[in-house]
Amino acid sequence: MPGDANWDRRTLLGAIGVAGASLSALYGGGAPAQANPVEDAVTSVRFGKHALNVVDLTHRLTREFNFDPAHPRIALEEVDGSGVKVGMKMHQIALIEHTGTHIDAPSHFGKELRSLGEIPLADLVVPLAVIDIADKASLSRNAQLEPADILAWEKRHGPLPKGCCVAMNSGWNPIAEMARNRSEGAHASTGFSPAAARMLMESRSVKGIAVDAMTIDAGPNVPAYPVHQAWLRSGRWGIEGMTNLKAVPAEGALLVVGAAPVADATGFPVRAIAMF
Repeated sequence: MPGDANWDRRTLLGAIGVAGASLSALYGGGAPAQANPVEDAVTSVRFGKHALNVVDLTHRLTREFNFDPAHPRIALEEVDGSGVKVGMKMHQIALIEHTGTHIDAPSHFGKELRSLGEIPLADLVVPLAVIDIADKASLSRNAQLEPADILAWEKRHGPLPKGCCVAMNSGWNPIAEMARNRSEGAHASTGFSPAAARMLMESRSVKGIAVDAMTIDAGPNVPAYPVHQAWLRSGRWGIEGMTNLKAVPAEGALLVVGAAPVADATGFPVRAIAMF
């Protein structure tokens, strides 16, 4: 845990307070829609004699992630159960695997590679390194995390932790930005550059990468998907659609990826949690 950071609950809540505001629906009027983090996304718990800060890096999985109404990514249909007479309620969920805050398994770009259900637990509980590129992203909606950003992070914090996840914080809000893309007929997105992914694969010990955008490939690299192709086919995983990364220290946190071990799945929504 970072010994020099006073990350109390009040500080963390202040850091992400704006992100939790509830705004209008994606296709409604008024203020632009935004994806919302889960409620009570920041807390602290006692762990032995110490306080452990816990931050939820997950967006609430709502129909706002149906970016294209003609092709919805999530739908719920109420169904009857055996206990309906005593108040039972349940739904049948139709879901695109890659919806909301979700993980890309290696099999997403190679059916012979590991599916979600085959990713070992040891690869889903890892150190977390957060690299901030928000300044670049404020100037370009296609800003990319580059090798220079990795080197600058290491100059300040030391080598990337062995077996870590490297997360890009660009300040991206999926719902608002995807709605803008739809209205402009564009495909802008922040993401990792191919050179940065190659650097992490070839000269660093990294198990996963994560972004607050909806693709680990920046906009100019879609639909070729060079980062997806190289990164996932190397046996590693990626997480797309994270949030609250500003509330997590750049180094010293542990990431827990709560991914249901669905057999043969190429991805699935996750509950990504940082602890420090």
